[in-house]
Amino acid sequence: MAEKYIIGVDGSEQSRAALDWGLARAAQNGAHVELLHVADDSFLSESVAFLSEAQKASEQMLAAECEYARASGFSGEVTGTAVVGHPIVEVEEASKRADLVILGAHTGSKLAGSFFGTRAVKIAAVSHCPVAVIPLHQSDEPKPAVVVGVDGSEGAKKAIAFAAEEASLRGVPLIAVYAWMPPLTPGLEYLWSEDLVASQRASAEEAIAIGTAGLASRYPDLVIDRRIVQAPPVTALLQAAEEADTIVVGSRGRGSLSRLLLGSVSHGVLQALTRATIITRA
Repeated sequence: MAEKYIIGVDGSEQSRAALDWGLARAAQNGAHVELLHVADDSFLSESVAFLSEAQKASEQMLAAECEYARASGFSGEVTGTAVVGHPIVEVEEASKRADLVILGAHTGSKLAGSFFGTRAVKIAAVSHCPVAVIPLHQSDEPKPAVVVGVDGSEGAKKAIAFAAEEASLRGVPLIAVYAWMPPLTPGLEYLWSEDLVASQRASAEEAIAIGTAGLASRYPDLVIDRRIVQAPPVTALLQAAEEADTIVVGSRGRGSLSRLLLGSVSHGVLQALTRATIITRA
């Protein structure tokens, strides 16, 4: 059965970048595409007349974006949904019927219909499927590769599995990054002897080996570049992504509190958003 991608649209440059990325991916993978436009009712009157006009405007916006998708040369199935409501709530509900939600990188516009930017972080935290957030511009021409963080958590395990399959399907290298930092206690730096640092590195090597175990047998043609970096995790991932076009990071689960927040690493990578970033579910 073909995958289904839901792409958030609002006619802006940012959402067009996400739409182009999503259509290219769908064409490559044979996925169905559903475009979603949400007219944010947070800024609208609750009167029937206002809501009716908002719905009509949302449908007109959706029709234009569907036409753009078809005119781009995409030959796959394209459907659309236009709704009036709270963007985070509506996208969370839509994510239940998707294999991947794709969003653009807005800067927090309060215009009705613009539901990306900081909201992309919140949507990624509550989504029932992975969420891809696409930057408007990239500072250079990235190499085709997929970066993923390794830390032994359940979220990281899901991210590694997703990233490995992604890299294998695309035929590009997988860069697995394990970041570590010595505890920084003012006045006690002298306790970090060479032996202790070597011990920490040995533990890191064991952790990255365990984190990527089984990938070689599952994907025999996959090139895996394992890297141990002494740096904060977000910094390590962003540095590795200078040699890649995609970053995959895990998130917390969907418990009562954790569903409202991303982990600090996922949040940090999304805030920088130097590459297409996919947040997987724990």
